[in-house]
Amino acid sequence: MSTSPVNNSSSVASSIATPLTVTTGTSTFATDLQASVNRAIEIASLPMEAVQNDETTVNSQITELNNLGTLFGNLQTSLQTLASGAGSNAMAASVDNSSVAQASLSAGALPGTYSVDLLTAGSSSSVLSNETSTPVTDPTSQDISQSAVFTLTVDGVDYTIQPPTQTLNSLAASINASGAPVQAVVVNLGTPEAPDYRLVLQSTALGNVSMQLNDGTNDLMSSLTTGQDASYTVDGQPPGGITTDASTVTVAPGVNVTLGNTTGVANITVSSSLNSVSSALSSFVNSFNAVVAELQKNFGTGGGALVGDPSVLNMQQVLDQVVNYTGSGGSITSLAQLGVEFTQQGTLTFDSSALSDLSPSQINDALTFLGNPNSGGFLQNATNTLDQVTDPTDGIIVSDTGSLQNELTQDQTEVTNDQQRLTTLQQNLQAQMAQANALIAQLQQQTTFLEGMFQYSTSNNPYASSVG
Repeated sequence: MSTSPVNNSSSVASSIATPLTVTTGTSTFATDLQASVNRAIEIASLPMEAVQNDETTVNSQITELNNLGTLFGNLQTSLQTLASGAGSNAMAASVDNSSVAQASLSAGALPGTYSVDLLTAGSSSSVLSNETSTPVTDPTSQDISQSAVFTLTVDGVDYTIQPPTQTLNSLAASINASGAPVQAVVVNLGTPEAPDYRLVLQSTALGNVSMQLNDGTNDLMSSLTTGQDASYTVDGQPPGGITTDASTVTVAPGVNVTLGNTTGVANITVSSSLNSVSSALSSFVNSFNAVVAELQKNFGTGGGALVGDPSVLNMQQVLDQVVNYTGSGGSITSLAQLGVEFTQQGTLTFDSSALSDLSPSQINDALTFLGNPNSGGFLQNATNTLDQVTDPTDGIIVSDTGSLQNELTQDQTEVTNDQQRLTTLQQNLQAQMAQANALIAQLQQQTTFLEGMFQYSTSNNPYASSVG
């Protein structure tokens, strides 16, 4: 679960601290009165500022949990890759005579040795476009026919070919994209000084395959070579051989053999292999170390946003449980025997040579130890253990994120209420100070008037200087 933190608006406290209406007036105490209002608002804003600081902290914690969620997700993906490597991909085929046959494996392949005797090397049929009175010297601008639509016939099946441009290159590309069981190429039968580009069609099937390209008026192709079917035996059976027009055949479940062009015997050995497991273990270690590095940012003083959060320790314990899994039975019971070991920093290292040194029986034991996410072994244990962190319903990350979101909602409600309270307080104080300012100004005006009257009366009284 990924949750984006809520961005705070501009500081509410600072905006409230700015007076809605500056106290003004003729009173000489107007500035002092405004300072009193500002100070009162600043003090009243302190609780709201504390809540805003908590909002910032919670947002940082949510962001960090999202980061950890992504990294734990990558770790789960690496386990899926490892499961694939330990499953149907944990087999390899070797061939002692690649000119006779080559082998590839698919799901269902079982360990074993298969002897393929290629009795007849098959070949494909091919046809060549006819010589024209005006040779094609530039296949990017010329064609073997001015027709816009062609009919390709392969073993009695018609395919409509409609190139986007009237060029030989475009015609060949359209044939290849048509789905017809042929391969089209453009060849130059002329000299560099006098090119003569022709179209060649080769059947994808072995044997005598008829092919023709017609432009609506004329057949454009002439036979070049006639192919033949291949024949072979598997472990000497059947004695007369198996005839096929396919270049790739299945000699056993999951064991696919591409027949070569040289007759003879090829021995194909299918055995358990850890090549794909090695690559997957390397990815697992890298993903594991990325999670550890992020978690370590949240330990100790001056650490990340989740310092002191018990979920960090819980997640670290989950990682330890994953790597410390111990299998039962067989010669391989730990990841350490597969080259995966802890460092003093709590990260993992992987030594692929540990896999290459395993015997065939140990390879089988290693695959048993790894198991499957759904049926047992390390992979099932690791998958179930990581679910404690990543489960979308009640995993550590989604649970902590939900709690923080609730706290964030409460903080936002409290800030809104505080803002309204401060606005009301400020309005009341401004009104009160305005009244005080006006009263003081009136008193100051009266004082000034009385002082003026006194000065006037004393200045016009000839006896004023002798009074007292």
